[in-house]
Amino acid sequence: MTTAILESPVVRDRVDSKEDIEILIEEKLNAFDAAVKRHEFLEIDGDIPGNNPKEDCIKIINHKLECAFAIDVDSVIRQDIESVIHALETGITTRLYGVTRIVGYYSRVSNWNKSKIGELHDRHMGRYSVR
Repeated sequence: MTTAILESPVVRDRVDSKEDIEILIEEKLNAFDAAVKRHEFLEIDGDIPGNNPKEDCIKIINHKLECAFAIDVDSVIRQDIESVIHALETGITTRLYGVTRIVGYYSRVSNWNKSKIGELHDRHMGRYSVR
């Protein structure tokens, strides 16, 4: 699953009240939701509650890579949506840790050795059948 490290704080011309912050958060989450919904192979698969609100995550399935990512809500709010979507599309960033399903169980890609990572990158989607 993914974890994203926050790099920059929320910046807005003027944040006068708690209501302004809540509106900003709602706008960012709605924009992220809309970007994933209109995406061709990303899908929101629910949320993963953490031990505290900062650890709450959104589970995203990437049907092209056949893996799942969990990105914390704080990162969706604080980071540029285009860069978050790009990271979810490709899985290429130091802030993402993939989880993939192999022979019926899920495994963290970060625990894999160099050879197994190479195998993952070499996989191709196909239609396989037994005749």
